[in-house]
Amino acid sequence: MSNYIRLNLGITKVYLFPCTNGYLLIDTGYETDYKKFRNRLEKAGIEIDQIKYLLLTHYHDDHSGFANKLKYEFGIPLIVQKKSVPLLAQGDSGEEEEGHYITRRMRLLFSVFELFHKDFKYPPVLINNRDILVDGDDQRILRALGIHADILFTPGHSADSMSVLCDDGVAIVGDAAMNFLKFTGTHYRPIYYSNLEQTYQSIQKLISAGAQTILPAHGNPFPAKKLKNMLARFNIS
Repeated sequence: MSNYIRLNLGITKVYLFPCTNGYLLIDTGYETDYKKFRNRLEKAGIEIDQIKYLLLTHYHDDHSGFANKLKYEFGIPLIVQKKSVPLLAQGDSGEEEEGHYITRRMRLLFSVFELFHKDFKYPPVLINNRDILVDGDDQRILRALGIHADILFTPGHSADSMSVLCDDGVAIVGDAAMNFLKFTGTHYRPIYYSNLEQTYQSIQKLISAGAQTILPAHGNPFPAKKLKNMLARFNIS
């Protein structure tokens, strides 16, 4: 099994993977999660200067909220999809794409959530020549950093979503799939999507590429066979 550290920031879970001379961090939480992140990092015995790269699975505020701070205050270069560049520069995940909730119950639940979460803004993130841009799938970038994993382009939840698939089948998927709020009928699907057909295609892609264990940003790890069962349930082939 891959050697990783999972940091629970509340709604969002982020992951640290050993790389050459330090760690790759996958995602941040909300901007307001930064203090919690530093506390969790300290408990894990990791100094922030040991984080050598930050990979953002997509541009939403619960994944990129304090990326700006890590980039500019600590000089941590980013790994992002090319499609993420203009989206991150806006610093607002509430306006860029038309989105849909996966079930009516989820839409009702989030109408309550949005009473407290008034907007989806965060400090804009501008990409420079120290950052690494990914164009679709990639089999080289992470391996050059000492990580035995590939990057898969997995849009559907958002137009820029990507996942990391390790050689042993561990998949860090951002919001391409999740184990969260299951009482609303999600069945391991993202609670929110921009393109449902792409969402299912990306899940099929993860399975076909060899995903065995799913590490979601929301909820706990779960076996990929749960996704196979979900596809069968909804007659997705």
